[in-house]
Amino acid sequence: MAEYTVVNLVTLVIGLGLLFNGYYIVRRGREDIALFVLSAIVGLGLVFVALLPNAFQSVATVLGLELQARAILVVSNLVLFVVVTYLFNRIGKLYDQQSRLNEEVSLLKNDLEEHRDDR
Repeated sequence: MAEYTVVNLVTLVIGLGLLFNGYYIVRRGREDIALFVLSAIVGLGLVFVALLPNAFQSVATVLGLELQARAILVVSNLVLFVVVTYLFNRIGKLYDQQSRLNEEVSLLKNDLEEHRDDR
């Protein structure tokens, strides 16, 4: 039987919070489904680790590591790389959208000034 500590409880709460937050954001229509999938993967992973802390011993064995703590660190770092890559991609898209919006606002402002001068 696994021993549960305060860390397991905090991990469980954070995992459930990520699941709820991902669902809430998608439900409100503020983001695309990729955010929900990413939140679900991270949230379910945290819930899994919180409820089955000894499960990473088999992951450590598969990865060839002697300690399950190292396996958790390896998997968490890989997940963080995925999250950071996703965020960099989103930032790039938002930067492009902002540039196009600035161009359109400048064109509209120019048209408005030309129409005022025509009067």
